[in-house]
Amino acid sequence: MRSVNDVRDERGAATVEFLGLTLVLLIPVVYLMIYVSQVQAAAFASVAAADQAVKAVVAEADHPSAGAAHATVELTLADYGVGAGQYDLTVGCDQGGCGTLEPGEVVAVRVDVAVTVPLTPAAWSLTPVTVGSDARQTVPRF
Repeated sequence: MRSVNDVRDERGAATVEFLGLTLVLLIPVVYLMIYVSQVQAAAFASVAAADQAVKAVVAEADHPSAGAAHATVELTLADYGVGAGQYDLTVGCDQGGCGTLEPGEVVAVRVDVAVTVPLTPAAWSLTPVTVGSDARQTVPRF
């Protein structure tokens, strides 16, 4: 049987255990949630950026330029909180180069977004995840 003095000696241990478990369990879970949300935002951003970039290239069918596609991608990624240096853009056309686009030609755009690990110095450049998206659009006849 335990005496009253034994019970008094353990008073306050729950607070210490709670704080210890909070540091050990809660902080890594919150960190993981932040990283997963950044990956999800990058996935949404790559889909939207590829879609908008292919539309920008097709809209300028007479004088297509990679500059318009890059500007569109940077603007779209900025809306999702993705930095300008975190993407790779590839533009291609099914009939050779994209110098002049003919009606019926298919333009393909791929946007790859690198997701950095949160709360790490930029010098480390930790990017274990890269998400990408493809978009294709046919140049209209008119």
